[in-house]
Amino acid sequence: MNRLILQFTADLHLKSYSENSIQNHRLDLLRFKEWLEPREMADLDGLRRITTEEMVQYQAHLSHRLKPRSVNRHLSSLKLYFRFMEVSGLISANPMDRVIYPKFWTDLPAMLTPGEVGALLEAPDESHYLGLRDRAMLELLYSSGLKLNELTALNADSVQLNLRFVKLMGKRERMVPITDRAGLLLGRYMETARLARLLHPQEPCLFPGRNGTRISRIGVWKLIKKHALQAGIDKNFNARTLRHAFAIHLILGGMDLDAIKFLFGYQELEATALYAHVNSPDFRRAYRAYHPLAASQNSPIA
Repeated sequence: MNRLILQFTADLHLKSYSENSIQNHRLDLLRFKEWLEPREMADLDGLRRITTEEMVQYQAHLSHRLKPRSVNRHLSSLKLYFRFMEVSGLISANPMDRVIYPKFWTDLPAMLTPGEVGALLEAPDESHYLGLRDRAMLELLYSSGLKLNELTALNADSVQLNLRFVKLMGKRERMVPITDRAGLLLGRYMETARLARLLHPQEPCLFPGRNGTRISRIGVWKLIKKHALQAGIDKNFNARTLRHAFAIHLILGGMDLDAIKFLFGYQELEATALYAHVNSPDFRRAYRAYHPLAASQNSPIA
């Protein structure tokens, strides 16, 4: 199994995982190997015999020693490892696919209801250029589940309004859908407010701050708190709350976790799989069906 772990970590290196993440996965697998050795299953033949029931037993073993969040991380490492083996043709099925992860509700962030999200999105005054900018940013955060640093990194050419997608750059370039309402607000903002606020006309940033250059993450967070206060929201939420609301509202609407993982750009998804999903009409229809603000009779997404 040691050789397989080395192959797995080498594959993670090729996929640009961080050193810290790779080390955590390796340590999780070494702990799993220790559990397998007394059962004489710590070789390839043994791994091929592992069933979902045995993985549930291992989950119970971990649960006696670790907190639910740590158990989830171990299970995620194992799912990723077995997926690597499945893709490599070493096993025929992933025994982790039907394992249910433990819940840890006390660790979940403050949750905004759809009504509270709606009040927050309506709070900026669109008659002022800053209000229109803020409304476009808030709509985009909730429309697509962006992180604040992803939002602030957007350039004007990152937006494809006709396709209702934004392109996100990073270790892995990806495209995520936006709602029609967010698209209309972005179009209006870019046409009437953005250029007048730039310090230099050639500045590429989509959202400039008061000084005419790219707005900072802290700047976005401050305006979110300001508009939340205006909307009468007194929950102690953080900068990721709209991102969590986006995911939870979609899940409650019926979207599966694999689709959420795609929208969030999690590293275990292959880049080619990301673009295959983006180009899938079924995926686009699912997004429009499940997102509370995505429905529109005039959408270009069929």
